[in-house]
Amino acid sequence: METASAETPDSPLMKRRTLLRGGAVAGLGALMSPYTALAAPQDTGPGAAEPSADRLILAKFKDPLRTPPVLRPAGRGGHDELTVRMRTADVLVHSDLPPVRMWTYEGSYPGPTIETVRGRRLRVTWENHLTGTLPVTAVDFGQPGGPLPDPLSNYPGTQGCREVPGVADLRPWAAVHVHGMLTGGGNDGWMENAVAPGDVQLSAYPNDQAATTLWYHDHTHHVSRFSVYAGLAGLFVCRDEEERALGLPKGRYEVPLVLSDRNFALDASGALTGRLVHKVEMVGTTLMRAHAAPYTLVNGVIWPYLEVEPRWYRFRIANTANSRIYRLMLLADGEPVPGAFQVIGTDQGLIDTPLPVEGALNLSSGERVDVLVDFSAYRGRLLKLVNTMEGVPPGSCSTRHDLLEPDVMQFRVAARGLAGRFTPPAVLSPTFERPAHHDLPHDSAPRWVVIVGPGTENVPELWEMEEVADAAGLTFPAAGIVQVRDAEGTLTTLRRTALHYDDGRAFTVAHGSTEIWKYLNLTASPHPMHIHLAHFHVLSREHYDVTGFDRTVGGTARPAACLRAGELDPHERGLKDTVRVGTAGQIRPGPNGTPGELVTVAVSFPVVGRGVHHCHMLEHEQHMVRPLVVTAAGHGHAGGHH
Repeated sequence: METASAETPDSPLMKRRTLLRGGAVAGLGALMSPYTALAAPQDTGPGAAEPSADRLILAKFKDPLRTPPVLRPAGRGGHDELTVRMRTADVLVHSDLPPVRMWTYEGSYPGPTIETVRGRRLRVTWENHLTGTLPVTAVDFGQPGGPLPDPLSNYPGTQGCREVPGVADLRPWAAVHVHGMLTGGGNDGWMENAVAPGDVQLSAYPNDQAATTLWYHDHTHHVSRFSVYAGLAGLFVCRDEEERALGLPKGRYEVPLVLSDRNFALDASGALTGRLVHKVEMVGTTLMRAHAAPYTLVNGVIWPYLEVEPRWYRFRIANTANSRIYRLMLLADGEPVPGAFQVIGTDQGLIDTPLPVEGALNLSSGERVDVLVDFSAYRGRLLKLVNTMEGVPPGSCSTRHDLLEPDVMQFRVAARGLAGRFTPPAVLSPTFERPAHHDLPHDSAPRWVVIVGPGTENVPELWEMEEVADAAGLTFPAAGIVQVRDAEGTLTTLRRTALHYDDGRAFTVAHGSTEIWKYLNLTASPHPMHIHLAHFHVLSREHYDVTGFDRTVGGTARPAACLRAGELDPHERGLKDTVRVGTAGQIRPGPNGTPGELVTVAVSFPVVGRGVHHCHMLEHEQHMVRPLVVTAAGHGHAGGHH
């Protein structure tokens, strides 16, 4: 991704001391300056900093959006090579906040955008130069009863919280996973193959997939919620000729938007210190709510602004937050801009034709989307990108829904300038096709994955299931037994085969195969599900009555029953590697509350090895994860018993 070479000299963010010194990559690749502010268009519209929500202290829209540095590999004959160093660094995220100590890739947060070309095999040396212990203070809070209407996680500081034991002394072991990369298990960043400081992870990536936006992040088992929060994340962009031929906006008109949320400590005077704080609410003192922090960062800047020209822009948006779902809208004068986002690509590449987003653009943790936005009708005006919630007026706050400050960033549209001649192509990827009925497997039973609310260990659970041919001898409810009645009235009985990560049998699939996976969420809470070593098409989303599930027993007293078909979001109509299972709206408990969901996907397995499938809410990852094995054809039973 090209970035503008000019900086904004009068920016308060640029006036602060440079925090990254050096930063060259030992002869491999070209790394642009650690922080590049996009060049400002001429005659920009009005704009000024604004106060944020009460008690958040920092002003909004004070600092310009910066783009991460770009890292391109060096050619080595038939392949490319790259070295990326993990380093502890002090990072400036707001001009009125002290530098934030972070674990980073190449000294910046997010890490540099790795840019590659399809068909060029890539070998990356991930060097661990991290120092010290985890630069995050982990705390929790809670009280008997339900969740608080205005939880402490809406605010900075640690007052009223308890320190989480065993976190402060975590050493910087690391395992790098390129999320969405179709590479074998030996190069996927297996979460237990962590490397210590001074060691390296050597990974080879085929890099043979459609032009798209991936991202890389730490995947160390049990601690990724802290290590990613500490700063170990960055974008990975693959380009190809099909994309290049479209003439899409490029250079300073192609902008990455890496979304995340953070919280910070306070000193004795009530001033922000810059120390990262990971703060979660424990409902009833034992059940962890989804993590949410009050400060939204875009490309590592808190509530930035971007000066744009009155023309089309391309935005690559990635949700790298631990757990937060972003429900994005573009507002002009406080009102949503209809069809502001034209979706052109999803997790795994371009779709066939641009699709407008009506309502919010819903991105759960790990998801990416490629969109076009036209600013030509807003010369000289200010627009806001905001996070929203169903039932809350766009741009308004809601403390109960972790939305104390809904603003994400501001766009300042120039009053003058040429709109350009770009028109979104009617056809984006002529090679992209949604699977038809004859493309899907019909000679084998689907895989079932059931998502269950907190069990005996007070954590959400991921169950792998198998179909029961004859349920005549079963009584209901029974532990680990789930019955499902689909839209046609067909009754399927499922038996749990695995729950914990180290339970014996793993899903084992054949290389080159396509399988149907069905994710049934028996809770009201959404969960983004991610599959390694694979990509998939989302076939359907259906709403289910799940009130017959007996949480005490752990089985259905009456079948989960289909209520109605749901709709796929525009960004769910392309190839994906992560999908939200559950509502993107408000969670309403009770028998007439938020229904469960069944999401059906057609999964293809183009690479071999041992991987995992898991919930991508990082606070759930350690206990909602199961191994996955993709075997080469003929290897599964070769040699008989010998």
